[in-house]
Amino acid sequence: MDSKSPERIIADETGQQRTLGYVHHLYGDRCETIMEMDDRHTNRHGGLHGGINAILLDSACGFAASRAWSDDGSQLVVTLSLTTNFLAPAKSGPIKAIGRVSHAGQSVAYADGQVFDGNGILIATGSGVFKRVRNS
Repeated sequence: MDSKSPERIIADETGQQRTLGYVHHLYGDRCETIMEMDDRHTNRHGGLHGGINAILLDSACGFAASRAWSDDGSQLVVTLSLTTNFLAPAKSGPIKAIGRVSHAGQSVAYADGQVFDGNGILIATGSGVFKRVRNS
């Protein structure tokens, strides 16, 4: 498949995903996590709450890490660390977080992410360390 068509779309997999309304688009080299911003996601200033940025980064980078060990994204991972850098406020969506693995070993993967607002403005960056865990 080309890089414009996702290999898999994951929606409604977790309660958090349903509550916030985001969807994962899995590609060979990345995960794009997309959420239409509404008043559930805003802070007191009317912009996207920083915690939502962190959730989207964690989700996109976590699924990218999962892909390092499973083509379909089914490998479970846990976040060992996540660093988020807030660059600009977002006032509208859709919000898109993109996660890519920079290195993966047998049990730990490192991923980098970016979050963009509906105008394509980079609003946050982050990096995470993810550990492969046994699937139940």
